[in-house]
Amino acid sequence: MSILPETVSLSDGRCLALKEIDPADMLDLIEAAGSAVNGPAAATWLGYAEMICSVTAIDGVPVQMPGTKEEIRELARRLGKTGVAALHPFFQQGQDEEEMVATAKN
Repeated sequence: MSILPETVSLSDGRCLALKEIDPADMLDLIEAAGSAVNGPAAATWLGYAEMICSVTAIDGVPVQMPGTKEEIRELARRLGKTGVAALHPFFQQGQDEEEMVATAKN
């Protein structure tokens, strides 16, 4: 993942505060994911959840790190398509870099 900006302004006027997920947060996210990390889409689910959980505030109102799949879904709903679309480029760049490194190793 690339370095995230501290804030992102959305086209609908909202402002998201962001932080990169650290290793401890990632362990919590994996625990919250539960059975979602056991299927073939586990990496995709975790990547998407990591993007969503990078939001620490919406319009200056703090957002607690989700502790369950349901809380992750609720935060995703709060962000909506506009929020996810604004976050996606920052995380897509990191995925492209990881794919290039994996390809180079093979």
